[in-house]
Amino acid sequence: MVEDDANLNLALTEMLQFYGYTVTGVYNGSEALEALRRFVPDVIICDIAMPVMDGYTFLQRLRSDPDFRLLPVIFLTAYGTAENQRRAKEIGVEDYLTKPVDPKDLVAAIENVLKRRRLIEEEIERNLEQLRNQIVGLLQHEFRNPLTFILGYAELLAASDDGNFSAEELRTMAQAILQGGRRLQHLIENFLLMAELQNRSGKLQHVEAVSAFSLWRTIAQDLSDSAGPLSLDIQLSDQKNDRIIEVDVRLLSEALRRLCEFVQRTNRAEGKEIRVGLTNSGPYIGFSVHSDSAELMTLPHHEEAETAVNAWIEQIDTDLSLTIVRSVARLHGGRLTVESGAEKALTLTLWVPVSAEEENESDAQFG
Repeated sequence: MVEDDANLNLALTEMLQFYGYTVTGVYNGSEALEALRRFVPDVIICDIAMPVMDGYTFLQRLRSDPDFRLLPVIFLTAYGTAENQRRAKEIGVEDYLTKPVDPKDLVAAIENVLKRRRLIEEEIERNLEQLRNQIVGLLQHEFRNPLTFILGYAELLAASDDGNFSAEELRTMAQAILQGGRRLQHLIENFLLMAELQNRSGKLQHVEAVSAFSLWRTIAQDLSDSAGPLSLDIQLSDQKNDRIIEVDVRLLSEALRRLCEFVQRTNRAEGKEIRVGLTNSGPYIGFSVHSDSAELMTLPHHEEAETAVNAWIEQIDTDLSLTIVRSVARLHGGRLTVESGAEKALTLTLWVPVSAEEENESDAQFG
């Protein structure tokens, strides 16, 4: 319970204790952050107008902290205007109640939050089980194809006498073995990264503040300069939408590289160029990858936009690289979205929250 009025704080605490909850009361957002270092509650009830640190700033600090991004917050405040509610929802409040509040309404709001949290935890567990099953299926299928090339050509070479093959045939077999080895290396890297993400238990490590545009530019340049089979011709839009983000740079970089590589793999032979850029939406910034010539690899040709989106989602759900992208996005409190159309245009966007400092600056400019 975060409420600066001592009498109201005590009254609400005792009322919720009567309903069977264990409640700790503090008097402003700064004290709440200190309390979170000692324990993590199931729900936070928070006022908006408080000294030292108000409710908006406290909520922004929570949403920018990887450990507390998903912690439910209910605003209980005398500010009941539509603008106040809109601002709170943009930052990520779970519910919004106005004073004076009926105890039954407050309890109902808490129970709804707890129910949604249980459903989210169950959904996470289902996703993990689905991922485990997907990994087993990929192990059976994905590894066999490159191994077939490697073992087949290696056995052929081992069983042959000297001089049986021309220089061109030897180069062809060596190239097949090399491609198979690279494919296996890529798969192993994906599986190791996926295992790391599962072991994170929903928490980020080594978080640092970086410019979204600078990070995107570095990745685009690295991919454009690569000499491998997935070398890209990438066009990066201007930096007018740049924001500061607090992220695990290594994990986010790995996810963005896989995002670019997936879109490049779906390009038609004559469509070599992909475009990347940044998009702002409230407290989130999106890393977008776009191609005008994306081709579904395993599904029928699409003609309508809605059908295309569903088809792309189905294909994305079976791709291990994009499973990693989604996991990294969720770990940062973001998401992966897909847009498509009848003309084979495809845009994938990885959304992450901007830093609390950026949000504070935006709020100051808003007035």
